[in-house]
Amino acid sequence: MALRRLITVLSSAAMLAAASLAGLGGTAQAAGGCTSIGGGKYNCNVWKTASTWWCTTTDQTDSCNGVPAGILRAGTNYFYCQQWGHEYRYGSYYNHYWAQTDDDSGNKRVWLPVVYISGGVNDGRIPGLPLC
Repeated sequence: MALRRLITVLSSAAMLAAASLAGLGGTAQAAGGCTSIGGGKYNCNVWKTASTWWCTTTDQTDSCNGVPAGILRAGTNYFYCQQWGHEYRYGSYYNHYWAQTDDDSGNKRVWLPVVYISGGVNDGRIPGLPLC
C-alpha cells in the first residue's frame, strides 16, 4: 500500500513538473531565457502569439504609437535586443521592457512586449538578451 502511494505521489509530481515546463502550470514566464545564435541575434521562446508594435525610433519604446505592426507566432523566434519603455500588461504579467525583432508579418525591427517571452519576471529583463 505504501509503495502504491509513493508511485501516485511521484506520478503527480512528474505531471506537475511537465505541466510547468509546458506552460500549463505556474507562470507562463517561468522557464527560458534567450541564447545567442550569432550575427547579433538571440533565440527566445515566445509562449503566446502576440502583436508586434511600431515605434518612431529604433531604440526607444516609449515612442510606440499604439498601432500594432503585425504578429509574432508562439515558438522559437530571434530577437536583437531589449529596451526599457512604457509599461505593457497582459493579465497578471507586466513589464517595461520590449524586445526588438522581425515579425511573421514581414515587418523589420518591430517591438514585442517581453511579457510574451519565456524566462522573464514581472518588470525585469529577459536573461540572455542584451540591452539595445
